[in-house]
Amino acid sequence: MYVIKIVIIISIVLLLSGCWDREELSKVSIVTGMAVDKGEKFKYKLTIETTEAREMTTQTATGMAPSFVYSLEGNTVAELANKFNIANATRLVYSHMRLLAISEEVAEDNLLQFMDALDRNREIRDDFSIVVVRGRDAGDLLQVTNMYKKSPSLKLFSQLNHMQKEWGGAPDIKLNDYIRIYNALGQSPVLAAAHITGDPKKGGNIENMKSEDPESEVVVDSLAVIKQGKLAGFASLFEVRDLLFVQGKIKNTVLSVQCVKEDNKFGYHVTKSKTKITAKETNGIPKFHVNIRTEGYLEGLNCRKAITDANAFEGMEKSINKLMEKQIEKFIKKAKEEYDADIFGFGELLREQDYKSYKKYGINWDDGFEKSEIHVDFNSEIKRSGLRTNPYFMN
Repeated sequence: MYVIKIVIIISIVLLLSGCWDREELSKVSIVTGMAVDKGEKFKYKLTIETTEAREMTTQTATGMAPSFVYSLEGNTVAELANKFNIANATRLVYSHMRLLAISEEVAEDNLLQFMDALDRNREIRDDFSIVVVRGRDAGDLLQVTNMYKKSPSLKLFSQLNHMQKEWGGAPDIKLNDYIRIYNALGQSPVLAAAHITGDPKKGGNIENMKSEDPESEVVVDSLAVIKQGKLAGFASLFEVRDLLFVQGKIKNTVLSVQCVKEDNKFGYHVTKSKTKITAKETNGIPKFHVNIRTEGYLEGLNCRKAITDANAFEGMEKSINKLMEKQIEKFIKKAKEEYDADIFGFGELLREQDYKSYKKYGINWDDGFEKSEIHVDFNSEIKRSGLRTNPYFMN
């Protein structure tokens, strides 16, 4: 009988244990985005976006604003994150945050230490996207609405994910990735960068969501290079893709390549990419061999040469390889000379593969990166030509 009572008590405890911390949605506000700028009177200006759940779906929407944006100034982000109830009547929940926007000014002035507060907070997850906003306040980004996603933060989170998966134009860097790379001696972190077109105040109007030609939009167009916690420069959208090729993170992309002995171009759709890098120091020079192997198919062909020719694919593959090897090596050189930062992670690879040579650099790996020799081999394989062989204009 005693055993039965114990079993019943344990069963009741298991069934009811999930209800003790339940909160009604009407009593909390879900924070979907956060933006950090330099303050006018204090060190930081923190802006948050909270969503109105009823306005997020067509069944319950009443035409009101789908989100609420509010800003405060203070000397620490931790203080500000808990202070918003001077304007907000509900408890803020940060566990569903999807975006952290940082102004270019904050990144330039070495003010990124605030991320420590986000890393320590047990309520804030580390799976949100981070973006540097160029030329404007980061808080402006949280005001630009869009017809596809009513919440600016959710829209940009989705936009960054698709940009990385479909074209390779954004690094998949979350908070835990940034902190891990920041603490690595052989690599410097990067963050996605975006700019706002038009007037962000007009972009915050509900009419902006209904317009076929929005007054304002958020465009992901570059990459922010961070060195020792400070902005070192920006890389172009195409250079972002070069970086991801080296790191083996390309999932899909399309390369525009010049036809053999023609001014026209063809499209090579990469569906598979794999990178292998060997690292070893020889005669005091760190040497790296980057081997990138890709598979894909033709997507858009403006070349005049018939591809029924047995050697047609071979000539195209050589053109692809030559273009990408030149392009990637040029960007590596730029990283050495302009940023003086190893954003590719070559230092970490040398540490793994030739630690005896790596350890003499210690915290001075940038010196090793500067004198390193890096050779890139790009190998493309065209598997098929799509739904047709020769272009329609050759029939």
